[in-house]
This record gives sequence, structure tokens and C-alpha cells, in this order.
Amino acid sequence: MTSHLRALALLAAAAVSVEVAACRPEDQRTETIDPSGSQTRAQLPLEVVAQLDSGTTAYRADDYPSALTHYAKATELAPEVAAGWFGVYMVQHRMGNAEAADSALVRARAAAPGASLIHPTAADTLR
Repeated sequence: MTSHLRALALLAAAAVSVEVAACRPEDQRTETIDPSGSQTRAQLPLEVVAQLDSGTTAYRADDYPSALTHYAKATELAPEVAAGWFGVYMVQHRMGNAEAADSALVRARAAAPGASLIHPTAADTLR
């Protein structure tokens, strides 16, 4: 797995906030996040957290169909949570479904205005 995809998997796994701000500080410029819609992992419904965690476990095991099922369920339960949409993006991207991946990324970006990992700028670098 490339370091970029590893960072993306970590991002979905942590699901610490709606803005996908769960990465290490050097991975995420937190000053770009709009705190008005912030929601921490502790504030998410337990069922959503369970689906995100199960999706990440499946993704790390290269079980992409199961990962997609879990991330999709998270988006059904909480469509406003970017982590679920970002998980769908990662899986669809990995499976080569560019159109579905792009669609999920649009939803993740809409749910997380300002999160630099899903709104990269020219100053951002891939690790």
C-alpha cells in the first residue's frame, strides 16, 4: 500500500471528526477546518463508529467489498459525516471505480469544508 493510501486509510479509520481531522498533525493543517460543523468521534452514534471501524478493518485486510458495505452503511446512518463518504471513496478508488470514487469524494468534501486532505492545495504533498 502506498503511503498516500495508508494515510487515507488512517483518515477513515480514525473518524475523529466530521472534518476528517483525525490524522497526525503533520498530515492535516487544522487551521483549514471550519469548526462550526465540528463533530468529534465521541459525538458520533456508536453504530456509525462501529461501521467506520469495521470498514477500516476490512479495508486493511484488502476485503474491499466488506469495507464498502460498512462505509456505505455509515453514510446511510449519518450522511453528514465525511469519514463514511471518504471510506467509500477510498474503496471505490482502490477497486478502480473512478466515477463512484469521485462521487463519494464530492460528498466527503461537502461534509468537511476546509479539510486539507480532501481539499488539497498546491502546498500539500503526498507522503
